Amino acid sequence: MADTITLLDALQFAKTATSDIWTIDGEGSAYEAVKTFPVAILQDLSAVRVVFNNNYDLAASRVHVRVKATKVTALNAAGITKTENTQALEWSAIAAQAFLETGAIDVSTVLALTLHIDCAITSVTAHDGTEIIVQGRKEAALDEWTDLAKFTGPAGTATKSDCSGTTAAGETVVGVTDPATGNLNHIGKAIFLEDTDTIAQCEIGYLIGQSGD
Repeated sequence: MADTITLLDALQFAKTATSDIWTIDGEGSAYEAVKTFPVAILQDLSAVRVVFNNNYDLAASRVHVRVKATKVTALNAAGITKTENTQALEWSAIAAQAFLETGAIDVSTVLALTLHIDCAITSVTAHDGTEIIVQGRKEAALDEWTDLAKFTGPAGTATKSDCSGTTAAGETVVGVTDPATGNLNHIGKAIFLEDTDTIAQCEIGYLIGQSGD
């Protein structure tokens, strides 16, 4: 039997033998190499941004981050108008001790907004966490910002597994070289699938099964 892992949801993009899978050795969500964070934004703001501080502590790994936004832009007799496909920041890699920010996200016509912030550890270096800062602009057209929320992304030492071949988009069973050796035998948690060829095709999966080595 081929070595595989099983995901709760189907792949959005094909994964090839050059793709990597990241997890942390251990049971449960405390040992996830990737975390997702929702942040609701106040209605009185016209612009927000997210700052990623990967110099949070002396121990730092490369990480991958992404920010999406879901919005309510109208609420009237015709119904509710929602937008669920705003990509504020596509998957981006941040080196250890480096910084990245989204730039100002215009929310001046938005009635309600939730930022969806994703952060994944993507090297085998021990990581104390990436500081994530959500800010709101306090005056129009000026770079003066108020911290709305501060928290840290996943921490720990990630392990990497290799995809063993090509798995098509839409599949839930993914070929992986020696999944148990790569600590993918701890099911029931989120893992990060890094597409090393096309960074925008990285994705988060929820692991529900594995074949063993």
